[in-house]
Amino acid sequence: MILGMAGAMMMTLASCNDMSKETEANRDEATEATADTAVAFENANSPDSAADGTIVDVDASGDADWNNLDIANTEWEMFKVGDMEVRSNDEYSVYSLEENVLFDTDKAEIRKGAEESLKEISSSIAERSKNGAVRVYGYTDARGSKGYNKQLAEKRAEAVKNWLVKNGNINASRISVHPVGEAKPVGSNETAKGRQQNRRVEIAVRNS
Repeated sequence: MILGMAGAMMMTLASCNDMSKETEANRDEATEATADTAVAFENANSPDSAADGTIVDVDASGDADWNNLDIANTEWEMFKVGDMEVRSNDEYSVYSLEENVLFDTDKAEIRKGAEESLKEISSSIAERSKNGAVRVYGYTDARGSKGYNKQLAEKRAEAVKNWLVKNGNINASRISVHPVGEAKPVGSNETAKGRQQNRRVEIAVRNS
């Protein structure tokens, strides 16, 4: 009888121990979740991002159609510089430049070597959009704190805006800055290649 009770107690303790280990493992798994997933959870309550990182802010006219910028890549012969990605449809043109084209690591000053790319983008904007709104989105990888990444993204987007105003002959009233930070990654933050893809600036233009 006593042996039976002792055995039952040992089984109960073992079960509790297993449950404790399982709970701890689940907690560790949540803590070690990939940056992509963590960002998605944080953005659920963000005013300018949906849970999946999609930008949901609208322009001054109240249009929400800026959300749909995930359009197919475009091959334009007019571009001589091969270090940018261009996406376009009838409504928008999107020019994407990786960090290593525009900036040094953790810096927000535009590199001299980036000017050729920005000149071509400015010419394209002048041709395709006379008065359309221009949005400059700043993205980072998930290393560092989210606050730091958002701040760096804003500084870089501002730097690109200032260049376009000063050198691209685009009126400042047309351009708005949107620091996304580490939200909406295009690559995995678990790899060096993915993190490099995530560190980028995108210039989105409403065609007109």
